[in-house]
Amino acid sequence: MPRMEAPESGVTVRMYRQGHGDCFLLAMRKVDGSAFYMLIDCGLWTNSEIKPDQTIDKVIADIAEATANRLDVVLVTHEHMDHVNGFAAKDPATRKPCFDPIEIGELWLGWTEDGDDPFANSLRERFHDTLLALMGADERLERAGFGIHSPNRTMLRDLLSFETGEDAADALRERFRKVKRQHPALSPRRQGALAIEGITNKRAIKYLRDRIAGDPVFLRPDHEPYRLPGVDGVRVYALGPPRDIELLLSLEPQGEEEFRLSADGATLSLLAATVDGGPEDTNRAFDPRFGISRKNVEQGPDAFLKAFFADHYGVKGKRGSAEAWRQIDSDWLESGETLALRLNDEVNNTSLVIAIELPGTGKVLLFTGDAQRGNWVSWAPLKWNVNGRIITARDLLGRTVLYKVGHHGSHNATLDGSVAADYANLSWLASNAFQDEFVAMIPANTPWAAHKDKPWEHPLRFIEERLLQKARGRVFRSDVDHVAKPGDIAADEWQRFKRTETDLFFGYTVADTAA
Repeated sequence: MPRMEAPESGVTVRMYRQGHGDCFLLAMRKVDGSAFYMLIDCGLWTNSEIKPDQTIDKVIADIAEATANRLDVVLVTHEHMDHVNGFAAKDPATRKPCFDPIEIGELWLGWTEDGDDPFANSLRERFHDTLLALMGADERLERAGFGIHSPNRTMLRDLLSFETGEDAADALRERFRKVKRQHPALSPRRQGALAIEGITNKRAIKYLRDRIAGDPVFLRPDHEPYRLPGVDGVRVYALGPPRDIELLLSLEPQGEEEFRLSADGATLSLLAATVDGGPEDTNRAFDPRFGISRKNVEQGPDAFLKAFFADHYGVKGKRGSAEAWRQIDSDWLESGETLALRLNDEVNNTSLVIAIELPGTGKVLLFTGDAQRGNWVSWAPLKWNVNGRIITARDLLGRTVLYKVGHHGSHNATLDGSVAADYANLSWLASNAFQDEFVAMIPANTPWAAHKDKPWEHPLRFIEERLLQKARGRVFRSDVDHVAKPGDIAADEWQRFKRTETDLFFGYTVADTAA
């Protein structure tokens, strides 16, 4: 493939078709006339390739050729396999990292990745604790006689793999044992944290951190708009994730916020966790070596431990939200599967969400990662002072002409609602003068998702239908080779919809000129 040219004005977006995952390459023009390149995420679910010969290493090779081995900015929305495992990919021939030949200027991450942020660190502790609890749940199911491919463990291990990269629960378990042997004096929590640092998703982020000269840029909604190095006028607004624990843990759309689930949509059956041990052990999320039970603390003689527990986790029945969110309690008995699904949703909801505003027309490109309900509803109050003019999130969404659809078009990553609603939703996007230019991109391999043991409706049919209606047919879906013209759209209107369609990617340019 030839080098990706930057447009005279605006931005060209390339959506790669590697599989069930996100990988977006953006090109725009710098002040000196050269091309600026920005990569947003790079990953896919294991074995979800859309075309067998279009593998992730070929995608990365195309990125290298398209950018002449130079990315000015790499932005990662969140640490899920289908967004980051490309950064850990190895060249099949040399076994060296595929991204090694590509120079990386800056790394942009959400504030949740900032090691100097106490709130971000507490979120990471919650993630670590939950991941270890799920590892323990899988181990106990194994001891109870359930094989790797038994229905009771398949979904749990699938979701664990999603959180870790290509590693399943047993790989994480082996790392935990190794760390325990090497560092016996450390607490189980610290041992677990060290084990988790070795998972593929974490290694991918570390690889990117090691590749840049300085520190990452941590984006946050309460910061002034960010600027792209060398590019004049373009502003990048961070809309999410919110710095509010209740919103971060608000995962599912409520009432009118939710698009109706398709009648033929699959319902995930939740496993009833089967464990060995006595009745007291049954309610423990952690194996005894991973934690200590509430009963042992509250009835034990150690006054310091009691005070520490009450201070950090609250007293049962008297906990505020600040303490309650830290606790796993017996959630895994709802089922290990349910807890794994919730962990998946919580990480989705920490997605870095950006709105890229073009300077001439004010057109906006919206990239939401996999943001869910709490992230979406946090945007409405946001506002920024730009050269004495107040810019609101609602204003930015109203000028959105390209929407990267969240989480493969799933039911909980795009909110329904009206223009008059007091929360951000699909109707807020592309209003007034911008409605005739709206385009959507859905990174999904629908047949692959539908044929999983427990199928996913990606995208949800009602969301896709609404997008097709709103965009007048201009919806890219990575598993569909060509965007088909709707029957009610005139030929001359469709001819103005300029795009590139190849086996490896789709390309579309948002011009910074009036339509």
